[in-house]
Amino acid sequence: MKIGLFGGTFSPPHNGHVRFAKLFIEKVGLDLLYVMPAGTPPHKATDPWGTEQARLEMAQLAFGSFAAVSDYEVQQSGKSYTYKTLEYLQHKHPEDTLYLLVGEDMYLSFDTWKNPGLIFSMATVVCVSRSTGAKEKMKTAGTVYETRYGGKSLYLSDQPLPISSTQIRGMCVSGQDISHLVPEAVAAYIMKHGLYKYE
Repeated sequence: MKIGLFGGTFSPPHNGHVRFAKLFIEKVGLDLLYVMPAGTPPHKATDPWGTEQARLEMAQLAFGSFAAVSDYEVQQSGKSYTYKTLEYLQHKHPEDTLYLLVGEDMYLSFDTWKNPGLIFSMATVVCVSRSTGAKEKMKTAGTVYETRYGGKSLYLSDQPLPISSTQIRGMCVSGQDISHLVPEAVAAYIMKHGLYKYE
């Protein structure tokens, strides 16, 4: 089987995340996708707005109808490193092939990740581009990674969708409508629990 991993802070999960996840399933032909909200992401500051439980619940609302939302990383102590999560999935699915979805920014900075060579040894890295011209940059980086780590990469293109979780949190602070940027159930959850009132 083909098993996919899509990790992130998801604070909050937005329509771009959902679109990437569905594109990942469709283009790679995944049998199962794990969406994995991070506990303490190594590339980002600790989230002071939404609790880990809130991010898990929002992820379930956003992705639960077509993916398995896992609390594995949230339950771990310390920072959430992708290679550790892949080791967990490899143990859980020893006969299956693993695929890791990353955005263009994270892919282009892959050398800064913890144990990038180990990540490439366990999974095919699938990159999705959100900006014009990014795919060529990713292919150039992929050639370097293949030489350096023996890694395999796949490249997916998507129409630019200029949405970020940071932008959405800022809109919440100023009382703007976010219903067109996040799944309906996520917008209702944010309103009900009063999330992201202070940036």
